[in-house]
Amino acid sequence: MKKVHIKSAIPIYLAAALWLLVGLIAPKFLMKLSGLLITAGLSLAVYVAGMKLFPGRDVEQAISTGDAAVDREIAKARERLENLRKANEAIPDPEISRNLDRMYASGAQIFNELSRDPRKIALVRRFMNYYLPTSEKLMEQYQVLMNATTKGENITNAMGTIERSLGLAANAFEKCADNLYKDDEMDIDAEIKVMQTMLTGDNLIKTEMNSILETSGAAAQATAPQEPEKTTKDGIRLTLGGH
Repeated sequence: MKKVHIKSAIPIYLAAALWLLVGLIAPKFLMKLSGLLITAGLSLAVYVAGMKLFPGRDVEQAISTGDAAVDREIAKARERLENLRKANEAIPDPEISRNLDRMYASGAQIFNELSRDPRKIALVRRFMNYYLPTSEKLMEQYQVLMNATTKGENITNAMGTIERSLGLAANAFEKCADNLYKDDEMDIDAEIKVMQTMLTGDNLIKTEMNSILETSGAAAQATAPQEPEKTTKDGIRLTLGGH
């Protein structure tokens, strides 16, 4: 799912109500240009105030891939990610919270990219089918252990194992998110190479070989031996060895 912001219609109703109120109380006031301008200004102020008081709401819109089974899979994965967020709120440990923040940010990035291009779901199958559900299960188990009245050696060891595993899980989440952009990187690289070729063909940039040749030519000209010159009695300068 992806979040969509829906604006509230209340500010519009309030602004319209102001016009109606002025029209009912002082209809002649609206027949003057100054009255219209004043009412318009007040209406705008009411609208702006209404936007602050009634900002609207964010709703989640399901991602549609055209495949109902895939859509259900994505929706279920979003629920799992939300459970990780809730676990983060329930667990006070700062290191666990830091790793869960990383995991949630990476998961949200994955789902945002899937909302843009659902075909990329094939690149995050392992995230969807293993890393995410396993992480959800581990955090459920951790909360059970954390809430145990008596914490013996077995509980303490189990909690420590889960805590140490979260860093690896966070790394896996981030790697899965990065994998979604592998094809984009290749496309960008190809586009840049095509642009460079066109710029070179239009003589808008110099290639490395042209720069080397120009540098070599300038160096050769600077190091070329100077031909001796001879001055005659009449002040005419002759160059020996010339053609």
